[in-house]
Order: sequence, then C-alpha cells, then structure tokens
Amino acid sequence: MKILSRNCFFKSPEPVDILIFDECNSHIARRVISDKYSIGVFNLRPEDFFLGSSVIFKFLKGLISFDSREIKHQRGFLFGVFRQLYYIYLKSCIEIIKPKAVLTYIDNNSRFSWLAKHCEKFPFIAIQNGMRSRYEARPDSNYYVPHYFCFGVLEQELFPQLGYEVDNYYPIGSLHASLNLLPESKVEQKYDLLVVSSWRGDIGFQQDVQDTMRSMKIMDQLIAKYLNNHDMKVALIYRSMRNSEHWVIPELGLSEEEYYQDIYGDLIEHIETSKATSNIFPLIQQSKMIISCLSSAGLEGYGLKKKLLYCNFTGTNLYHQDIDDSILTTNSDYSNFSEKLTVLFQQDQEEYVEDHKETMQYYMNFGDNPRSVSTQISQKIDTIVENFK
Repeated sequence: MKILSRNCFFKSPEPVDILIFDECNSHIARRVISDKYSIGVFNLRPEDFFLGSSVIFKFLKGLISFDSREIKHQRGFLFGVFRQLYYIYLKSCIEIIKPKAVLTYIDNNSRFSWLAKHCEKFPFIAIQNGMRSRYEARPDSNYYVPHYFCFGVLEQELFPQLGYEVDNYYPIGSLHASLNLLPESKVEQKYDLLVVSSWRGDIGFQQDVQDTMRSMKIMDQLIAKYLNNHDMKVALIYRSMRNSEHWVIPELGLSEEEYYQDIYGDLIEHIETSKATSNIFPLIQQSKMIISCLSSAGLEGYGLKKKLLYCNFTGTNLYHQDIDDSILTTNSDYSNFSEKLTVLFQQDQEEYVEDHKETMQYYMNFGDNPRSVSTQISQKIDTIVENFK
C-alpha cells in the first residue's frame, strides 16, 4: 500500500548478496556486479518502507544507539531527531538483508555515509558519479566512504581538505563513460568542436546560477562569433531532456533549446541528450575538442585524451578553483579567446597529449584501457567481499 506516496510493505526486506543503495542510476551500478551475486535495490526516491516485525524489533532495539550529539541540523532540532530515527530504521533494514556488500552510485548520499559509519558488519562501496568541487562542499557534511572508486588523484588530495573521510581510494576514471564508449573500430572524427551545455535548469535563481549562466552566455556568444569567422563542424549537446523538469529556466523565460537557437541558430548541430543511450560519450569520441563552462563530461573527455577548454567568465575563481590553468580561460576578450581556440585547434594531437598526460591522469585516471573500468571495479568488489571480516 502507499502512504504519502511511499510504498509501504508489511514485511521485512529479502536477503541479497549485493545491495544497491539508492535506485538512481542503479542500472549502471548493476553492470559491475558479478553474476554470482544476487542483487537488490533499496529505493529512496521515494523511499520504500518495510514494516515487518523483524524490522520493528531491530529498530526498537537500535534506539539504544540514538546519539543526541548527532541531532543538530540546520533545518531544526526536530528535523535532526527524525533524521536520526530514520537512519536507525535504515540500519535495521540493512542488517536484516545481510548483504555481502552495500554499493551505491550516488557517492555523496548522506544516508549512505551515516550507514557506512554505523554498520560495521558489511563493506560499503561507492562509485563516483560526478565532479566534486570545493565550492559545492558543505561544511557540515558527514561524507564517509570506506571503499571509493573515484575519477582520479584530485579526490585523494581534495577530500581531506574538505573534511571528507575515505578509507580506501581507487582512482579508476568514470564508470559511466567507460560503459558507453563506441568500439575503437567505429570511432570517426565527425566534429572539430563539441560544446557541452552547462544549462542549470529549474533549480532556483540563486547567485551561483546567475553567475554561471551569465558566464555560459558570454562563452556561447564568443563561440558563435568565432564560428562566423571559421569554417568548422561543431556540435552542441543539451544538458536537459526535452520537456523534463529542467528544460525551462522560469526566471529566463526560456527553454534550453530556445536559449541555444537564439545564439547559434544553424551555426552548429543541435543534439538532444539521451539518458537512455548516454549519447554524450560517443559524441566526445567523435570530436577533436570539448568546450564547456563547468561540466563533468569535459573531464571525462579530457581523460579520453581529448583537447579541453573550460571557460570561466564569472569574474570569480569560486566555481573553477579546482580546474587547472592549462585547461581554463578567464579572458572574455574576443581576440584573446579566438587566439586561444586557434592555437588549440592547430596543436598536434600527440603533442597535446604529451603535454597534458599527467593532468589528464590527475583528473580522470582511465589508464591504458578506458573500456576496462567495469571489469576492474567488479574484480575489486570481489576482493573486498572476500577479504572483509
């Protein structure tokens, strides 16, 4: 039955070998789990509630671990109390499921972090799903991951500075990119440049949204001017799905398509994003260079040895402070921008890779075979499960 749009089951959850915590992109996480394991998904969007006698008994027993020091929360005392009660309930469910490991593709899930700290009977494993930056870090974060498959060395250096706790880092590159690459034999260079949208969507119009959208518009206008003076094949991939909740920014009164059509028109090939096919990654493979304001896809392409340029025209270093100067421009003067693009386009590809190989590895440590990420993660999960005591 449903209560407040949540599925409620008057039973306890079934045991599984590997529990995927959070259904968001669980289809990606499934692809690194060996067939020898049974798999279950713990839904959080919205939550599934199990009200079986075993869960209730464990929950009541677990109340002894209620820690008043953890109830402080910026949304108020009562919210902090209910949050910890909810966490104790989650712990009760997982202890009944008795998994050999708990896996998530949402590495910054605060519920996952709390459980990882308080459930010592099972290994907790997270796979990085997006760029983690200084400006998005919360000072009150309880981020904790015992086993973390991260993009590169950046996270190993950055997280301790942010107060994030990780016991074991495995810098391995982007799983999502790795799973959606075209076979090498089918890769053809179709585009000189791929523009990756940084459209923010309907998330409010706070200062960071205003800053980054203004910066993106300056970038797009500069690119459009450049294309009017250079004969190039350019593609643009949208960030939001057509008619999705983020297709329109109400404060601008524009959809993503309307915004880009107004600036580029027919200068570029407009491509709608597809979550079903993850078409951004084949597009990256088919492009010589990537340009964006601030998108994880840029670093994924960079790790795949593509030329990359991030544009920061916000007038502040706040949002780009973790981006190396070698892949960043802050000068919005057209002559400077034009010269920078032309130099990048003309630089020999092998020379570019040689110049950037250490930085590429720092951000996206794919190694010699980007397509092997899922196999490497799967094998490491086996090792973690086998060695856990």
